Amino acid sequence: MTPGPGAPTALGFGPFVFDPNRRTLRRGDVPLRIGVRALDILAALVAHPGVLLSKRELMARVWPDTVVEDCNLKVNMGALRRALGDEPGMARYIATVTGRGYRFVAPVRSAGRPDSPPPSSPLATPRHNLPFAMTRIFGREDAIDAIRRDLDVARLLTIVGPGGIGKTTVALAVAEQALASHRDGVWLVDLTMLTDAALVPDTIASAVAAPAGAATPMAALCKALRDREILLVLDGCEHVIDVVATCVDQILSQAAGVKVLVTSREPLQLRGERLRRLPGLGTPPSSAQLSADEALAFPAVQLFVDRAGDRLGSFRLRDAEAVAVAEICRRLDGLALAIEFAATRIDVFGVDALLRQLDVLPGLLAGGRSDGPERHRTLAATLDWSYGLLPATEASLLRDVSVFSGVFDVEGASAIARRPAIEVANALSELVAKSLLAVDVEGAGVAYRLLGTTRRYCLEKLHADGAEQVVRQRHAEHVCRALERAEGRSAQRGASEDVGMDGQMREDLRGALDWAVLDPASACLHVRLTVAGLRFWAPLPRSEESRAHVLRALEVLERTGLAGSVQERDLRAWLAGGSMSVGRLAPRGPGGEANGARGRRHRAPQSLLQTIGLHEGADAADPADPSNWAGPAGGPRR
Repeated sequence: MTPGPGAPTALGFGPFVFDPNRRTLRRGDVPLRIGVRALDILAALVAHPGVLLSKRELMARVWPDTVVEDCNLKVNMGALRRALGDEPGMARYIATVTGRGYRFVAPVRSAGRPDSPPPSSPLATPRHNLPFAMTRIFGREDAIDAIRRDLDVARLLTIVGPGGIGKTTVALAVAEQALASHRDGVWLVDLTMLTDAALVPDTIASAVAAPAGAATPMAALCKALRDREILLVLDGCEHVIDVVATCVDQILSQAAGVKVLVTSREPLQLRGERLRRLPGLGTPPSSAQLSADEALAFPAVQLFVDRAGDRLGSFRLRDAEAVAVAEICRRLDGLALAIEFAATRIDVFGVDALLRQLDVLPGLLAGGRSDGPERHRTLAATLDWSYGLLPATEASLLRDVSVFSGVFDVEGASAIARRPAIEVANALSELVAKSLLAVDVEGAGVAYRLLGTTRRYCLEKLHADGAEQVVRQRHAEHVCRALERAEGRSAQRGASEDVGMDGQMREDLRGALDWAVLDPASACLHVRLTVAGLRFWAPLPRSEESRAHVLRALEVLERTGLAGSVQERDLRAWLAGGSMSVGRLAPRGPGGEANGARGRRHRAPQSLLQTIGLHEGADAADPADPSNWAGPAGGPRR
């Protein structure tokens, strides 16, 4: 809209003032930074308050000479609504008329002519090159505040974390806040698309308006920065990490007024470098009872709902969907990019089907935002980027350890990779530094794990390489040995100290058994695994699952040569005890021992007695007492 002579150049609505000529939007005295296209949309809407503008009409006004898709309008409309504070279902300024277009519904008033621009206005010499904030940030307030405080006392700070965790988002938010405290501004250097590491000095020089292309680029850059007080934000450094480290070291030593904020999947390893490792967004704990309001207290769910609302304007989180959305966010480890990609599929699958799709990784990997960096266009591209930077030995180890269901240690990784423990320990440390493995330190032990998205990606790589069968066999053998050792230690301590298997070992046992069942050549290993896990199934409430494993092992005994062996007696005896613990039968008559120090005794049904080899008349026998077992080999196991 072009105002006529003497017309006011600024329009007001609510607490906002919009100047269409100078392309500025303020909330009170605070300028808001939103994208140029979002401002174009606002200009069209406020020029015709109360009038319905169709999508086609808005797109023609905002992109007059370009053919664009509807999603471009949705993205920019979402950014504008967030800037205005319009919440889903609470349109105070812009209303959606489903299937038709948009209407500006707030009263628009004349706001007079703005005063002369302040020194920091866009008409003055720019003090930064930061992009416009297009999306809301969830759950990063504490990290942003902590990093901002760190920069008060440190000159070099590196934000590290896996691809898609939100490092750039946090760094830009910190940079926004740091503008006022750096005399010569804040300057972003995007290194993500740089393919020639030798061009790092010239790329930095170009961003800060220093001379580029000099015969000695680092010397010229340091000279240009010597008297300046700036914050350099170096984004996406992992693929040129060595050259970046050299450049930063020289800049900090020769330009005392410069501070550097780095985003990378691994640290620069420089003296004085302060690290902030960015975790995933907070997710709700696993629960069968979770309301929408309870789920929305967690930033991962907030992000999902916000992005799903951008994709599908009618989306609202309902109580019936809260548990599934929470599970989606947990399965994606709170990884911001993965959650955004999942949310973009809400219009295709809905919540429940989307949760099921997480097991079909390529379907999720195909999602993405068209306005992000190339490496973030799909989740596959993000993982390809990280994986492609690895040396062959580290990539091979990452593929191998993906067969673990969760945490693992150096011994386990060494067993399945068939490499010396010291070599594996060093490689795991490198993978942790590159944010491809998480590490948990508990007491004297160190446990490693892959994020769920990374694990599924690496499993696909392992399968594509044709090595999955070999590695899964090694994993099953390792689990079997670990359980047999644990059984031996427990036997030495005595039955009174017997303990159940921890949750992680159960998951790895399940994975190993599921693989062994499908591999006829591993029938003996299947039986060994089942027997080794017998003592650990006992404390579990999922007895039907454990009983099914035992029955499958008994089915393959004949072709393993283990018929009549100690393993068969163990399986049949466990089946007897396990069956009676599942279905408690009526206690014996008045003369029987109903309660006492040894607990209750029950009569087993005739079919079960025949199955485990007990005599029909053995009423006085306690099936849990090994002295009464009558397996094929005779006598109890000692």
